[in-house]
Amino acid sequence: MTDSSATTESATTQPAQQPTDASAKPGRKEPRHNLFSTMLDAMTDGVMVVDDKLRVVVTNRALRETLLLPPGSHGQPLLKVLQEPRLHEAFQKVLGGAGPCNVEFVHRGLQTRVEDVLVVPLPDHVDYGHRALGVFRDVTERRELDRMLMDFIANASHELRTPTTAILGYAETLAEAPPTDPETLHRFHQTIHRHAQRLSVLLGQLLDLTRLDANTYRMQLEALDLKPVLQAAVEQQQEIAQDSGLSVHLSVPGNLPTVWADRGAVEIIIGNLLQNAIKYTPPGGGRVEVKARADGPARVRISVIDSGIGIATEDQARVFERFYRVDRGRSRQMGGVGLGLSIVKTLVDHLGGKLELSSAVGKGSTFSVVLPRAVV
Repeated sequence: MTDSSATTESATTQPAQQPTDASAKPGRKEPRHNLFSTMLDAMTDGVMVVDDKLRVVVTNRALRETLLLPPGSHGQPLLKVLQEPRLHEAFQKVLGGAGPCNVEFVHRGLQTRVEDVLVVPLPDHVDYGHRALGVFRDVTERRELDRMLMDFIANASHELRTPTTAILGYAETLAEAPPTDPETLHRFHQTIHRHAQRLSVLLGQLLDLTRLDANTYRMQLEALDLKPVLQAAVEQQQEIAQDSGLSVHLSVPGNLPTVWADRGAVEIIIGNLLQNAIKYTPPGGGRVEVKARADGPARVRISVIDSGIGIATEDQARVFERFYRVDRGRSRQMGGVGLGLSIVKTLVDHLGGKLELSSAVGKGSTFSVVLPRAVV
């Protein structure tokens, strides 16, 4: 930044006396001032200049709007304008000759924002003295993504470790000292098979999510007749449901319109919703229903209804997050990893549809997928 950029100190809500630039031609001062003001206010990053008395002398529009700086902040102490001790300390070090300094702080206003700030010294000016420049970058979304990635890695590692450890343990026992009792041997085989299936489901879900995130999940959209797709999904889950003493019922009218969708995506959506409904319905006499019907002139609604434990209101907004589980103990017992509903939500979004949830604790849940009709 050149010395002439100091004229931007009046580009704020409070006017300041403009210095005389000996190299500038008469009558050119105001246009130069407007140019630098416009440049600063066009920046998407926030900008702040602080003088050697740690007073704020320049801010741009991005900074004022992002951090909601109070009116009349120019000429005020930095710590009064922004009560952020780490930021104050960074400017203090730079003005003291420490060289460029990078600092990150969390600003809690109407919205919580994470700001990454690079503070650098400005060349001394005959009129303005010693100053420091801070460039503010909003990294809130980046930090949230970092947090989600770390949570994802931690949860995935844990879920992979559990079945892998079980498989290795039983396999080693079978290799080194196999039991002679047929019943115990059968139980070992069943345990290995169950954990291998759990591992296969998790890896498949992780692969689906990876493809969806990378936009490499290729959908073949077509006019899709839902009835055979729903029948196949129900049949696939009947055995699991019967083992838990549950029944699955399908209700599809004969004149159900076709939808504009990808067959594989719909199979994954309904399969995951059915698995979820069966998992969270207590065994013995419960009922899971799959219903489809026209929903207005342009949509078709598919609902998966269970009579299970239900979802508390405070949990409903989070059930579509990756690895989030309402009942962690039951999920682990049944082999759930908290990815199914996340995949459902992502696929429904890709299909241009809508996913709805209605639930009450102790009364069950209804997950509804609303898809566009095929244009005939």
